[in-house]
Amino acid sequence: MEIELKDVCKEFNGKKVLQGIDLSIPKGQFTALLGPSGCGKTTLLNALAGFLDIDGGEIVVGGQTWSDEGVTLAPEKRNVGMVFQDFALWPHLTVYENVAFGLKVKRRRAPEIAVRVQEVLATVQMEGYVNAYPHQLSGGQKQRIAIARALAPNPSVLLMDEPLSSLDAKLREQMRWDLLSIIKSAKITTVYVTHDQMEALSMADQIVLLHDGIVEQVGTPQELFDNPQTVFAAHFMGAANVIEAEFRESAENFSMIQWSGATLRVHGSPAHMQQPMVLFRPSSLRLSYEATPSSLHSSLPCIIQARAYHGFTWQYRVQVKDATRQLPQTVEVWSADEFAIGTQLFLHVPAESGRLVEGGETAKLTHLGG
Repeated sequence: MEIELKDVCKEFNGKKVLQGIDLSIPKGQFTALLGPSGCGKTTLLNALAGFLDIDGGEIVVGGQTWSDEGVTLAPEKRNVGMVFQDFALWPHLTVYENVAFGLKVKRRRAPEIAVRVQEVLATVQMEGYVNAYPHQLSGGQKQRIAIARALAPNPSVLLMDEPLSSLDAKLREQMRWDLLSIIKSAKITTVYVTHDQMEALSMADQIVLLHDGIVEQVGTPQELFDNPQTVFAAHFMGAANVIEAEFRESAENFSMIQWSGATLRVHGSPAHMQQPMVLFRPSSLRLSYEATPSSLHSSLPCIIQARAYHGFTWQYRVQVKDATRQLPQTVEVWSADEFAIGTQLFLHVPAESGRLVEGGETAKLTHLGG
């Protein structure tokens, strides 16, 4: 079902946790609520589930009002499936009994329950574990059973609260693929809470980036990574170099900037921005021993300050040597080539590899260097 949130607000002890959330979640889509701890994502999920009253605004699902100021439809009447961070399986019940629980609450007949339990266990590839108890299962198997239990009553909406965070890194990666396959086959509207940008990027149709109780940006994974609108979004969606620069001119959707003695063409216009800044992703920059400036890129002298090996690439912190203003001197670059610390190189900045973002009050907090 389609979910509409209109000016949703929530306070705890005088602190505004949700500040006028306006959001549309299309039917059948996988939407990730992404953000740091304390941004309001779990509060929003609990409001969708009916576990919390809202202080203002409205939540409408499939044309039915689920929450309004002073009115909250009971969780059991919302037809939602919930998958918790800690699985929340009943330890004294078998896999079959755990999955069948919601169906029994809805007073389904025993033969119908048996058929449905087998269907969802097949969906999560756990058919052979009907008589097992939770303590006999691995973390990944417990998560599959928790998903099967949530799907068993055929919910209209599936809500998931950081379901992979308790798994180890390798299992978490595998479960991302498995979970996405399960949800896509179920064709169910899904709202998924996570603080892990890789989970959101690799799984979601739509990402809702939350920050201090507000929606910072909404879009597809590609839109949020390639075209962040603010410094916060730029940094939260992946490694980023955000710099101050001197603006020369702007035309349509491009601007000319001056940075460290080089004139660069970047995406975006500073119009309507309070404090425009320039974003360069580390993967868009290059390092080499020779300066080869052209109309397509600029070359800036630099020196390797620090490095870290990530197997498939090197992560470098490089000091740009020619800075004409009070700019952040250190930038991050990813490269397949190995350079020693102290090596003097040239930093190549391709034309249009940068993008303007709104700095606002957070700009001074997000520089890589000083």
